[in-house]
Amino acid sequence: MTVSAIENIGFIIFLVVFPHFVPLPFYSYAIVCLTAIYLMLRRDKKTFRDIGLLKEKLTFKAFFLGAVTAIVWVAFMQLVYIPTIKYFFQVPEYSEYNYIKSSLARLVITIAAALIIGGFYEEVVFRGYIQNVLENRIFKRYRPIVSVLIASVLFGLYHLQQDIFAVVAAAMGGLYWSILYKKSGNLWAAIFSHALFDTITLILIYKNALGVFSF
Repeated sequence: MTVSAIENIGFIIFLVVFPHFVPLPFYSYAIVCLTAIYLMLRRDKKTFRDIGLLKEKLTFKAFFLGAVTAIVWVAFMQLVYIPTIKYFFQVPEYSEYNYIKSSLARLVITIAAALIIGGFYEEVVFRGYIQNVLENRIFKRYRPIVSVLIASVLFGLYHLQQDIFAVVAAAMGGLYWSILYKKSGNLWAAIFSHALFDTITLILIYKNALGVFSF
């Protein structure tokens, strides 16, 4: 393994681990991580355009594709995944966002944070940066699906502060948005899809409607 590969792996580990072990207030870890990515890209004489943030691809088509795929993924979670795990397992109540149920203001603030962190930040980090580094540097001799799967597993582990069912859901979501990114060739589509999925999910939590269906 080359020194460059070791550096890339170490930086990927940093991006996955840092937000959970450094107690920075109100998602400010995102500023640190995005700055670190900027410096890594600059070192390689690249910019955020090289990992998918292209102004010319920020189009209505990307938004529409993101909206449709977000609705499809919400439907899958509501009608298939959540009922399935409830049927086979004793699933603890999902309580991480219970604080929004009694406050519209908290819902709005949390949605705003989700749009920036869940939608923009996580897609830039995991699909834009990590997946591209895995595919074009670390596993460039392998088929792209290898990098897609590894990036998706890392995205699941990134949610390890939640329960195992949320980790699995996040890994599946990571795979879903990775495929969307690869098939569309547009990171903005994945950003919009992820952001809208999180928004709809938070509204369902607020309405006590998340996971209401069962077999």
